[in-house]
Amino acid sequence: MCRLLVALAVLLCADASADNWVNEHSVHRTPKLTGEGDKSCLRCHSGEAMRAIAQSVHGNRENPNTPLAKHGCETCHGPGSIHVSRAHGGRGFPPLTEFGRSPRAAPREKQLQACLFCHDHAGTGKKTIVFIGSAHDRGPISCSTCHLAHVAMDPMKDRVQQQETCFRCHRKVKEDHPQVRNRDVNFDRISCGACHKVHKPKAEAP
Repeated sequence: MCRLLVALAVLLCADASADNWVNEHSVHRTPKLTGEGDKSCLRCHSGEAMRAIAQSVHGNRENPNTPLAKHGCETCHGPGSIHVSRAHGGRGFPPLTEFGRSPRAAPREKQLQACLFCHDHAGTGKKTIVFIGSAHDRGPISCSTCHLAHVAMDPMKDRVQQQETCFRCHRKVKEDHPQVRNRDVNFDRISCGACHKVHKPKAEAP
């Protein structure tokens, strides 16, 4: 019995050492762009949400500045050469950038960096989205908290869907907005964004 326990301990130590070696040498590998764009991704990720992005502004191949026209999915989610490797079975080192708040999601700063790489045009004369320093630049909030990319149209572009998105956090103003109490404001006809400039720095926002 004692010999069996010793043998088992040796095997477990060997497995642990092997795992440590794999992790040590795999984690430090640097992934590269696949060169195939979204084709390399759609072999496995071919669901409705994956295809819907082709109908969105991010999937307009005729515009050379869109993610799909640049490097496909990898423009936002990062280089995927290791991720698509058969040897790694979809496990990327480091992992690809996943958006949202799931346990697999990338850190908030990494998500923001992916979005602002294209959307922050400060000083270029192009339309700039200044999220950093705004009222929503705090806590767990990132771009994907409100915006969706894998849809034909971002819900924030639709008045009703925009209100529903805002009311997820701002529940109190749905029934009783303190700034417009006793005023004749028809909230069924205007969106939250008609008054609130959420991408403005706090000092400039209403």
